This record gives sequence, C-alpha cells and structure tokens, in this order.
Amino acid sequence: MIQRMRDSQWGRQLREQATPRAMAGLAALVIILAVWGLGELSANVSSLRQDVEELQRAQRLELSLLSDQNWLEQAADLQAQLQQTQAGFWEGDTNGIVAAQLQGAVERAARNAELTRVRVNVESAPDSLGAQAQTFEVSLTARDTDGQFLALFQELSRTENQLVITRFDWRRSNGALDIRLQAPARIGPQEPAS
Repeated sequence: MIQRMRDSQWGRQLREQATPRAMAGLAALVIILAVWGLGELSANVSSLRQDVEELQRAQRLELSLLSDQNWLEQAADLQAQLQQTQAGFWEGDTNGIVAAQLQGAVERAARNAELTRVRVNVESAPDSLGAQAQTFEVSLTARDTDGQFLALFQELSRTENQLVITRFDWRRSNGALDIRLQAPARIGPQEPAS
C-alpha cells in the first residue's frame, strides 16, 4: 500500500516538491495526530467501561432486591423507627405555637429548679428537618447562686418531648447560667393517633 502511494501521482509530486524538512514536519504531524487519536479512543473506552460497571452495579442491586424478599419487613421496621423518633417531637400547627410550648416548658423547668432572673428565647433554626419538621433553638439565661443547674437538668428531662442541651455555661463567681437547647418539632395539622 505504501509502495502504491509512492508510485501514485500524488506521491511523485510530494517527492519532487517537498524538502526533507517538510517531510519531517509532515511525519511529526502524522505522529501527533495518531497519538491524539489514540488518547481520545482510550478516553472513550474508559468512559464506556465506567458506564458498563454502573449498569452492572444497578443490575446486581435489582437482583439483590428480587432475591431478598424481606425488604418489605425492613421498610416497615424503618417506618416504625421513624414514628418512634417523631413521637418525641414537639407538635403544633404553627411555629409560634411550638415556640410558645417550648418557652412555657423551659420556664416551668427553671422555676421548679428555683432559678432566678429567668429569660427564655425561642427561635426556629434556619435548616428544616424535612417537609413538616423543624428544629428550634432555645436559649435560657438565669441566676443560679446555689448550683441548682442539676435540678434544672432533671426538670428538663421530665418534659413531655425532646430537649437536647447543646451548650452549658455556669459562672460560679456570679451565678450566671447560660444554656442552649435544641428541640425537634413537627409543624402543621396533626393526624389523630390510630
């Protein structure tokens, strides 16, 4: 084939008009194009290999789901866990109702623990927990000159729903107490318990 190309009219014209430098440049260009083409081919093969591996993984997952029929039971278990977790959530039709419930519960716990100068502030956190759930942040500042914060912890643990202490600061010198809490809540009309 190369011999035919040399004997062709184009080959004869190239030999007559091209200088050795031009021929070297042409050979270098051909080599560069061949290397680039092989690189592109390798990238395409690699991409196709990844696609095949992804399809095989999806097929293995489907076969696993088909062969393991207890996934319905697992889904029911997960639903039960979700309901158990949500049972500890505060509930209300609006953010304001839940905030009032939280403020009342924390103030009541502080009074029962005999703290003085109690100030409670409730705000909803910017990140929601889903379509109908919200996290509330509660700050409590008070005076505790006798170390009554242990009684406060006990009172907070007796609340009807979850309250998690995220920060605690007590200065013994002046009795200043600063506590931050978080409380998960479901917002919206609640379905009656079945």
